[in-house]
Amino acid sequence: MLKLAWRNLIHERTRLIISVGGVALAVLLIVVMNGIFAGGEKQATTYIKNQPAPLWVMQAGVENIHMASSILPADAVERVRSVPGVETAVGILYTGGGVEVGDTLVPSYLFGVDPDASFGGPWSLTKGTAAPAANEIVVDQAFAQRYRLALGDTVSVMGHDLVIAGLSKGTFGIAVNLTFVNKEALAQTLGVPSQSASYILVKPVSGTNLQNLADELRTALPQANVMTQTDFIASERDLIRQTGVDVIRAMSTVAYVIGLLVIGLTIYTATLERSREYGVLKAIGAKNPQLVRVVFTQAFAAAGLGYLLGVGLAYGTSVVVSRLFPDILILINPPQLLREVPALAFITALAALLPVGRVARLDPLVAFRA
Repeated sequence: MLKLAWRNLIHERTRLIISVGGVALAVLLIVVMNGIFAGGEKQATTYIKNQPAPLWVMQAGVENIHMASSILPADAVERVRSVPGVETAVGILYTGGGVEVGDTLVPSYLFGVDPDASFGGPWSLTKGTAAPAANEIVVDQAFAQRYRLALGDTVSVMGHDLVIAGLSKGTFGIAVNLTFVNKEALAQTLGVPSQSASYILVKPVSGTNLQNLADELRTALPQANVMTQTDFIASERDLIRQTGVDVIRAMSTVAYVIGLLVIGLTIYTATLERSREYGVLKAIGAKNPQLVRVVFTQAFAAAGLGYLLGVGLAYGTSVVVSRLFPDILILINPPQLLREVPALAFITALAALLPVGRVARLDPLVAFRA
């Protein structure tokens, strides 16, 4: 029976290629869409992940950076520094805005950093300085390449012309464009005191209990929200997932429907064309369950080959895209690939039901017709 299933499947090579290719494209669509979403999620949390600050202080009611606005009292940084157990506290200003390159406005996240602070700015630099002066800005090297910029070139931010003084790495993506400017200059633009901060990054003394220190910080700043770095990252991920989950679900549904139609139509037409052979098998005593196994074997063989090809294409696509478009990160997670297998198996079984009905109703006399 297995030999019959395989022979029926490869009897028409063109149909086999269409079947496997259709499933592969469906898998490719699912994996790449999930990969882009996962890559965007990683890019969206990259700033928080790469700062050596286990605790973050922000305005009460705020739990995110993206799509959030936070401003703390002017003396908040000094009050945090005075709490026992705090080794370093760095205040940063943050606002959403845009970087104008000629006539193009690129949506960006602006971080006002203190040039004297040990962290809070870009964590990986390829050229220039990570401590921008009042008339300077640090942008990502991929951003600079896309818009043909270099050190010493000028861009406009919130009405001010700034000179590119540094090129960072890992701060530009499909979901983010992180730029770093002078904190005092940004404070003047926003009309807030230069000591103000949107977020305070807290590095505790080695061996300090984070939860106890967080409680102390909440006591010192009752009007602020204190989060661990882990919780802050989780909150950002939840926000990204809420904004993109409907799109991913819709695209995955479309891909599964494509796979269902391709497998179902392929196996159904293959069954119709081999009806005489099925009739002969019935005439010599083959039972319906045996023939059903033939149909299901064909369906799962086509789906399995398509799945493997689709995964291979997805990995290849991620490499090509990353080279052509450095801002797009397709993050393929092997456990996610395994989680797609039960859904594909269910779709394949569903697609095989149509030809199964045809085989079950097949008259053995078809084998003796001219």
